[in-house]
Amino acid sequence: MKQHQTNRNRAYYRHHRKRVIRRKVRIAEQYGWNISFEGRFAKGKIHCSCPLCGIKTKKDGFPHSQKKKLQCLDYQWADYVKGELL
Repeated sequence: MKQHQTNRNRAYYRHHRKRVIRRKVRIAEQYGWNISFEGRFAKGKIHCSCPLCGIKTKKDGFPHSQKKKLQCLDYQWADYVKGELL
């Protein structure tokens, strides 16, 4: 339980909902999307699901962070196999 409860009225939540929608509508307009109604941007992320954007991993390979994790797993697997053979 919170020590101090903040009292936020409807106007507070309405303001932030409109702010988030405005931001996402601006991004959608930059991409040239057709916006039927703005309320659909109240929740969720805006991302492109076209084939050109969706297959980055196949085209460009894994991101650097995932390559490092895979390399670490390879080293751990090699150490495990060496320990088993001894």
